[in-house]
Amino acid sequence: MKWFRKEEGQTLVLTALCASCLLGFMALAVDTGLVFRSQRNLQIAADAAATAAALDYFYNSSTGPSGRIAAAKTVGANAAASNNVSTANGATVTINSGNLGEITTSWHNSSGYFEAVLTQPAPTAFMGFFGIGSMTVKARAVAGTPNGVNENCIYVLNPSGDLGPGKSGKGDSTVFLQGSFQLNAPKCGIAIDGTAGDTLYYNGNGGSTSAAWIGVVGGAGGNYSSYTPQPVKTAPVTDPFNAYTVPTAGDCSSTSTATTGVIGTKNTITCASASTFTNATFAGTVVLTSTSTVTFGGAINTDANTGGTIVLATTGFTENAGTVFNVSPQVSTATTPLLLPSVVLAAPTTNTSVMQLQFGNSSGTFNGIVYMPNADFMFQDSGGDHSGGLTFNINLIVGELDDKTSTLNINGYSPPAGSPDPLAIVALVE
Repeated sequence: MKWFRKEEGQTLVLTALCASCLLGFMALAVDTGLVFRSQRNLQIAADAAATAAALDYFYNSSTGPSGRIAAAKTVGANAAASNNVSTANGATVTINSGNLGEITTSWHNSSGYFEAVLTQPAPTAFMGFFGIGSMTVKARAVAGTPNGVNENCIYVLNPSGDLGPGKSGKGDSTVFLQGSFQLNAPKCGIAIDGTAGDTLYYNGNGGSTSAAWIGVVGGAGGNYSSYTPQPVKTAPVTDPFNAYTVPTAGDCSSTSTATTGVIGTKNTITCASASTFTNATFAGTVVLTSTSTVTFGGAINTDANTGGTIVLATTGFTENAGTVFNVSPQVSTATTPLLLPSVVLAAPTTNTSVMQLQFGNSSGTFNGIVYMPNADFMFQDSGGDHSGGLTFNINLIVGELDDKTSTLNINGYSPPAGSPDPLAIVALVE
């Protein structure tokens, strides 16, 4: 029985046993990796499907609510198929609409939210030897347009300011708040791209600010520590309208010499070269080509049925005492897309003029988006009257912003029901 006590060959036996264990763990690791990879790819497909459905619903306004929902669900399923997830390869694709109360989280059961729930068999490599040829993986995503979340209603885009007329002490700030100003944007945020240390400048401590947040790339100067909310450092924002082209004189299909009455027509671009407009109604897109400051007076309206867009091609504007503004923008639909959807006042990037409203001179209502990405929008009290009777249901996209002892209430602009909001954000929320 001496051979029981011999130790030759033990290492080989132990190595074979350990190798079997190691190979088993390696097989488990490979199959686990394959399953996780399949789940990650499925999650990408779910994100794409939910986002595609929400985007299609957001922009598809040519049909009624039920038609929009059905079309969005189809687009979501097609997006999943583009990522190789469809019934053809054994997957299940379910697109749920918040409008119909189908989403599993109730707080997203509202207009514009879509949920994608995807399942798919993930093939295994070594588990097949034990009769497990695949494992089912699942992914879920929800996308929509959350109102008031991560949205700005004031964009100040110039990285550096200048010392414009009547703005002594402004320095290199891009937002200059002076005297007993009141800047109120309680429903949304203010994004300031200025890079200077005092790009947001509070000149004095007699004013007030109200906003969901104020984000600055640079810093704040003056008596900013007295105000709330305190500005926070943020990354630069991108011009949300940088894909749009502001029309110029070369785009005009007709010209007008009128300075009163109706100027322009629906879905056209009309040029007008006068520098004074009194009791005028603007229809369609009207490009003001005057090289001197444009002055508005009397009743300034846009067409009651179609709205209008007023473009300041080369210069700034102001208004006479007693001017009453009641202006609303044109709104894009699927059948009538516009160059500048929901924009009521515009200026091309080459226009760096001062656009000045004298509070106390004017009253009425501004509705829409003001898009003047390199111009200076300036509000002044004109004799101590803070309010001036002006209501602003607008979003501002400007180069610089100055408020000299005026009350500026920015309520934000909401397009009519069924029309897309070009500033809204479609985002993954789950």
